[in-house]
Amino acid sequence: MTPIPEDARTGDPRWEVAYLELANGFVMAGAKAKLIERYTSVSHRRVSAMYMALRGIPPPGGPILQGKASYFTQPSAQTSEAWTIQCALFLACYERMGTVCAMPLQRGWRLLAAFNTYVSFTETPKQNAPIKRLDINQAYALLTYCGFLTPHGTAEVQRKQCPTCSINYPVLAYKDPQTQRCPLCAINTNLQRLAAQAGKAARRFRGQGANKRK
Repeated sequence: MTPIPEDARTGDPRWEVAYLELANGFVMAGAKAKLIERYTSVSHRRVSAMYMALRGIPPPGGPILQGKASYFTQPSAQTSEAWTIQCALFLACYERMGTVCAMPLQRGWRLLAAFNTYVSFTETPKQNAPIKRLDINQAYALLTYCGFLTPHGTAEVQRKQCPTCSINYPVLAYKDPQTQRCPLCAINTNLQRLAAQAGKAARRFRGQGANKRK
């Protein structure tokens, strides 16, 4: 995609092709119509036509902003530490996209470029079990809660760097960061616990087998 600077206007003929390319990219990523309209100024009717032409389906409905801030930061019945790591990966991609050009980039272009990069980083081989990843609309919601898309608003989500593994992971701004543990270290701790339990079980099994042979 052609990088679009922050000051490029949608009605400027010089950027018409770049904005159409951005709209096409959003459609292929599965973005909601309102999100595409916001960052490209393409009409709802045209967005619907693009969806039917490119994907054979209507654009997804519903509000742009979905989920609460805690959905992206706190493991729950619907999510896990692995989900929080996915959120951390996307935020790292978005931050990185802000450095690809010396000029400030249009937020919609940066969102889509970061999302495409995130998807390429998190792809898994077909023979492996699929992992839960953010979709483009969830990525937008996460950025909104982080205040990246509304720099003058109040951010409900911030990032904290783990002193052990150095990952920057999302945390709730209104909760004590010290009570919000690193998801990567939490997974590692759990794996070590399971390995220790498996080792004890194996030793106990071998001991029982030795006793039977006596």
